[in-house]
Amino acid sequence: MVDFSQARRAMVDGQLRTADVTRTDILDIFSVVPRELFVDLSEQAVAYADRAVLSAGGVGRKILSPMTLARMIQATDIKAGDRVLDIAAGSGYTTALLAGLGGHVTLLEDQAEQCAVAREALKWVNSGGVNVQQGELTNGLAQGAPYDIILVNGRCEQVPQSLFQQLKEGGRLVAIMGNAVAAEVRVYTLSDGSVGEKRLMNASGPLLPGFLQVSGFVF
Repeated sequence: MVDFSQARRAMVDGQLRTADVTRTDILDIFSVVPRELFVDLSEQAVAYADRAVLSAGGVGRKILSPMTLARMIQATDIKAGDRVLDIAAGSGYTTALLAGLGGHVTLLEDQAEQCAVAREALKWVNSGGVNVQQGELTNGLAQGAPYDIILVNGRCEQVPQSLFQQLKEGGRLVAIMGNAVAAEVRVYTLSDGSVGEKRLMNASGPLLPGFLQVSGFVF
């Protein structure tokens, strides 16, 4: 039987503190949100391993590795009261973390079954005030815009212009960009109507099929 509390402490100490995750509130929220409740039963025993794991919901969505996810959340510069769109968040682990940091979070998934699992999982951890919506991931959720933060839980080859258009002035979009061989976390910031880009770190993550490089998308 896995001691999940001990595994959670080991994750924070061994994977996050050693990887330039310096915000104490982020370390604290990773210490208390039970990642195992959001993981598929087949992978619960390795819920806190240093890799992506299957999200509960049965649609093949994955939860990013703890270090990658923590660095991405830190890069959003989230503050209490920020409006957040959490794209491809599966069963809601990232949503619970962002809500615990004070964000007003909307989880966007593209399948009804996944949305239902996310709603139930978020109830278990008392993540009140979150909003779970079904829709095409690449379209974002215009009715909730503008957002302070858009976080994409997976690897993209291109980000649709429509997502940048849903950022408020000064808003940040964080995603893993690139191909399977050379991908990196990038932070995009909207300033004076233009999108600036910062490259944060090398990273890996599952490719989100809707974010393939095709005509009609912009980089």
